[in-house]
Order: sequence, then C-alpha cells, then structure tokens
Amino acid sequence: MAGQRAGRLTARLAGRRIRIGLGLAVLVLLVSASATSAGAVGGGESEFDDLERVEPPRPCEEDPGVSGDEIKVGAILPTSGPQAASFSAAQDGIEARFAMANETGELGKRQLDLTVEDDAADTARNLTAAQALIEQEEVFGIISVTSAAAGSAKYLEAQEVPVAGWHVGIEAWGENTNMFGWRNSQPSDAGGTFTTRQADFLKELGVTKVAVIGVNLQASAVFAEQVGKAVDKTKGMETVFLTTDLTASDREFTGIVEQIRQSGADGLYTGMDFLQNTALNAALAQAGVELKATVFPGGYDTRTLGIDGIDGVYFGVEFKPFELDPPAFAEYADYMQQADKHYEGQIPYIGWLSADAFIQGLKEAGRSCPTREGFITNLRLLEGYDANGAFLPVDFAEIYGRPFYCVYYVQVVDGAFVPQFDGDPFCATRVINDGKAKKLKPAQLRGG
Repeated sequence: MAGQRAGRLTARLAGRRIRIGLGLAVLVLLVSASATSAGAVGGGESEFDDLERVEPPRPCEEDPGVSGDEIKVGAILPTSGPQAASFSAAQDGIEARFAMANETGELGKRQLDLTVEDDAADTARNLTAAQALIEQEEVFGIISVTSAAAGSAKYLEAQEVPVAGWHVGIEAWGENTNMFGWRNSQPSDAGGTFTTRQADFLKELGVTKVAVIGVNLQASAVFAEQVGKAVDKTKGMETVFLTTDLTASDREFTGIVEQIRQSGADGLYTGMDFLQNTALNAALAQAGVELKATVFPGGYDTRTLGIDGIDGVYFGVEFKPFELDPPAFAEYADYMQQADKHYEGQIPYIGWLSADAFIQGLKEAGRSCPTREGFITNLRLLEGYDANGAFLPVDFAEIYGRPFYCVYYVQVVDGAFVPQFDGDPFCATRVINDGKAKKLKPAQLRGG
C-alpha cells in the first residue's frame, strides 16, 4: 500500500516540475548569495495548484519507519572530514528539537528515534548514507544538513522519501518536490538569475566602490561574480576589484590588501571561509585600509566574537537574530542548555529549525497515521509556517524553487552582535535575470 501511495504522489507531481533560475546561497561559512527564479519574479500558476490534501489512512497502514509507538528518522551530515566543523553541530540542534517533541508528546504516543549517518560532505558517501538509512535502518524520512545532498537527491525522490533540511545552495532543493528547506528551497539551474540584495545593502551603508573576494571553487566564484554584476547594475556603484584566484587554503593577503587599497574600494564583500575572512580583515586593518562596510557570509556564533578581524563586520542570517529573542530561540536555548550544548551559534540552530520543519511535516501528515505521501503533499500545501516565530511566515508551495529575497543583518560592535534595521529583515530591490534587472514588488517579498 505504501508503494501505491508513492505512485499516486508521483503521478500527482509528474509533468508539472518546472526548471527555475539560480542564485547561489549559503555554503555554511563559505558563500551566501541571494537570488530568485524567473517563475517567482513573474508570478503566475504554481505546479502545486492541483494538489489536494491527503488524509491519514483508516485503518492505519504504517509506512516504513512508523510503528505504534515510534517514528524512525535519519539524519545525514558531515561528522568527519574538512567540513565537519561547519556542519556537525547541527546534530545537537536536531537532537534537542526531537527531545522537546518526545517530552511534550507533539506526535501523540509515538516517539521520534534518530539515526545519524556521516557523509563527510562527499556526494558518493551521501548516497551510500541515504541507502543505508532507507534500506537497512528503514527510516521514515531524512533530515539533511550537508553540502553533499545532491548525491542522494534523485534516489530519495525515486523512493518518495520526505526530506527536510538546509538547502545550502544545492539545486536539488528546487528540483525535487520531496525536499523541504526549513525556510526556503533553491532554484534548479546554474544560470544567472539572482537578486541585488548584497549591492542594495552596501549602498544603504554608503558604499560606492566595492571589492569582492572569492576563491577558486565553483560556489565561491559564482557568488563573487554575481555580487560584482549586482553592484555594477546598481546606480552610483561600481565593482573596483574582484578576484576568485585565491585557493581555499590561502591565509596570506598582503598582495590582495594592496590591490584593494589601490582600487579605492570603500566596501568589501567576501565569499571565503571564516578564517580566511578574518585574516583578510585583520590585514586590512593593519595596513590602515579603512572601509565603510565589510560583509562576511558566515560566522554568526558567539564563539567568534573574540577573534581578531571581526570587529565591525556585518553578517546576514536567514532567521531572526538570537538577540531579538524570538519564541523559537527561547525553546531552542532551553533544550540545548538541558543537554549542555553550545547554543548561541548559527549551525546548531539550523539543525533545530530543520528538525522543526520535519516534525511539522509529520503533523501535517496526521498524528493518527503519518504517511510519506501525506507528509510531502500536506507540508507543501502548508501556509504561514514560521517555526514558532523564527522567521517571516512562508508558504511552502510559494517558496519552492525560489531562494530568499530578505535576510536579517547583524554587526559586531564592541564584542557583541547588534541587529541592524531595528531587527527588521533587509530585502533586495531587484532581480537580475539574463542580464536584465527587474524591480521586486512588495507582494513578492512575502516570507523573504
């Protein structure tokens, strides 16, 4: 019966999948870009318009991973390898959110049971991890917080397995209808559709001449090029220096600092990892290069506040900053403290939010008898989801294939993160598609 339900869902979605444009998004402490899709820009019909809510079967016909008192869930993230430091703390947040659900009886008599697989941020291992969870552990669904999610995406789609997690710029989140970013998905091609948010933000701070620094990895290079193009299409601004020739291991920036000085740049946007960013910023300060604004793509964590080269830096985050103390953060902090885990950091909180989206999918499927089909269909139909105030409300059908237009900004001031714009999100003004800029309308910014 589970196979029949999966077949019905496949038929329901088949033939209506759309391919929408790209914006390269956050790769944890590496890259952050804001983008949109052509479909989102123009509006119009959604491929989900014909979806109808799926009711739990009666009598209950339990899908894999579901029993009378348990729901087995898998998580895939790198707990080893170079990217473990950037992703592994998400496990703490997932476990904390499951602990809350189990303690409070959110899913009725069923308890959540978590099995974690390490993919070392490798796409081949990501597929192996997913196969082990589905075929050996027989989990109901997957929480994915990894840069290698593309490795298992087609397999999990073919199995009609629900997936929730963090998109980190991976196109599969906007290609596969069984995948749900905790707040956003991702456009499905590697083309040139992106927003002007980074340029808009720098202009708001009075920057006119921008230096953009990336490394010779595809994600970072595409991001840097997009920022440069956005700046050059913004009135009164220009990109005066842009490089993607650095390697991910570079830590010596004397030559780059001198080129930034000679360019006359008064603003900097980086697409490097956190240690590289702080090393560059410290070198700029030592050389006496003064900038109106410096923006890092990641590193929003209280443990970074004492590092040289971070004072005055701006960070963009996808959720309401901790300093605003939204209800979701209060719950998260409580359960993380009970587990004696560090909680004032971006990555464990993203683990919590990814788990929250998964739990919401189970609720939408029906606590009496959750099915994979019910999870995928009903969560896609959900409107106004905000994970208990963690971000602006979103509709999962509306944001599919469309990255965020808006983020929250914080700045490091006197050793603390200070929310900007009175704690309100900052939104892009335009979308660039095929080299042409189109103004975003207020209605399009709903949910960010």
